[in-house]
Amino acid sequence: MLSNFSAITAFVGAHKLAAMLILFGAMIIEGETFLIIAGVLIHLGALSIWEVLAVSAVGALMGDFLWYSLGVGLRRVKRAEKIINGLEVIVRRLLPNFKEKPLISLILAKYIYGTNHATLILSGVIGMNLWLFARAQAAATAIWILVFVSLGYIFGQAAFLISQRVSVFLLLVLLFIVGFIAIQRAVTFYYEHRRELK
Repeated sequence: MLSNFSAITAFVGAHKLAAMLILFGAMIIEGETFLIIAGVLIHLGALSIWEVLAVSAVGALMGDFLWYSLGVGLRRVKRAEKIINGLEVIVRRLLPNFKEKPLISLILAKYIYGTNHATLILSGVIGMNLWLFARAQAAATAIWILVFVSLGYIFGQAAFLISQRVSVFLLLVLLFIVGFIAIQRAVTFYYEHRRELK
């Protein structure tokens, strides 16, 4: 790696614990962007792929179970009907077969923007079998992490091939991430409104 990237790798290396904590926390809230950034940092040699995979997996699964537990709690609250109805509308619109095919729906929800948390919470609300939920989330999470870390690695590699100037490299990575998120949201929008667009 060229020496002008050494400042990035040195900074991340000196703050690796903080980087891992940020990644862990991001997995609980919204992780795609952080997984892509982690993939770029793996390409630069600033992070270890095994550390990223381990921290991401633990954080994502912990987050999944927290959202599921929130759903279990909502089920017991009498005044939570509006929230539950709102979640059902979101999930039904994008995953109409959620109750009939929960395993496939949970896996798909991981990749459909704006559906994952609603689906996780609703799983707890309907009292989905915890073993079924755990199996679905373990499979979905493993694939999800590998896909987005790999994308980050590829984005980093492509940006590096285009320019070895740090400022241009970072701009290209940012453009790749924004472009990918825009495509992901456009696909979700199309999927959500496919009947109206025909």
